Amino acid sequence: MHYPLISNNFLEGYPELLAEGGIDATMLFQKAQFDSQLLRWPDTLIPFDQHNHLLMLAAERLKCPHFGLVLAARQGLSIFGPLAIMVSNCATVGEALKIFTSHISLIVQTVELKLEQQGPLAQLGIHCHFDRVASTTTFQDHALSLAYELVRIFCGSQWLPRAVYFQHHEPSDVKPYASFFHSPIGFNHTHLALVFDAAILEKPIDADARLLPQKLRRYLEQRHKDDLLKQVRHVIALTLPCDECQLESVAHAIGYSKRTLQRRLGALDTNFQHLVEAVRRSQAKHYIEHPYYRLTDISALLGYSELSAFTRSFKRWFGLSPQRWKKNRQLANSGQD
Repeated sequence: MHYPLISNNFLEGYPELLAEGGIDATMLFQKAQFDSQLLRWPDTLIPFDQHNHLLMLAAERLKCPHFGLVLAARQGLSIFGPLAIMVSNCATVGEALKIFTSHISLIVQTVELKLEQQGPLAQLGIHCHFDRVASTTTFQDHALSLAYELVRIFCGSQWLPRAVYFQHHEPSDVKPYASFFHSPIGFNHTHLALVFDAAILEKPIDADARLLPQKLRRYLEQRHKDDLLKQVRHVIALTLPCDECQLESVAHAIGYSKRTLQRRLGALDTNFQHLVEAVRRSQAKHYIEHPYYRLTDISALLGYSELSAFTRSFKRWFGLSPQRWKKNRQLANSGQD
């Protein structure tokens, strides 16, 4: 069975919001049958339906039907992981949005973003092909709120859409939606979308969006202190699924030149390729422990263009193929039942 997956970054701020409401997130994790250990690894993909179930449970327990809006308001550009790094070099808003429409599958499966232009108006539509999730209020609220916040980051805080369209029914209290979007809102619509002036697509990306490398460096320093190896491993894990896992890109992300990072790693008796190999090996073992991930998912998450290349690496690391490893694991689990 294939479980559609979504980055665990989309749960950023979730436990804190529950704690503020006097609720222990652990209880909801258990109810959703979600392994909370998956939150310990940054930029890890988790089951999409369990993610959405957690949002629905929070909305119910907090008596906050618009929980998706509240959670999105707590989250920033960094939750988009590798895409956030990629957009920092974009010149225009249109280029930045194109990064997201082209690569959204890196961080959430079964969701498409479509950017369409008709005359003076443009539309950013969100299409989810996972029916169990797509029709829910929590998914629609969270997804559209994040899209709104994303465009505001690219355009500046003064930007407002022309209209916001939801597919779900109009809630009994629309005030939270009005205060969040500050724009005309439609419910029971045929699609989930933001409508805005097409002219913004040609405008330079806002200066704040270009500050992501500096913000990422501050985050890495806070999380890993002065441990350079942990900082580099973190950025490697972040960029493995895309084409940004290169020495120069990783060096830039943590504030070094390519040559300086090479020298610093050499002084620690390692090099960039050794660290990439170590991260891949560690993450391969982490992902293959869980039934949610297909081998093709794991291969892509580790930056392999072909499953055969991942299989060869896995066999070199662990002495057997990933297919055999999974089969042995299944046999061991069935023997315990």
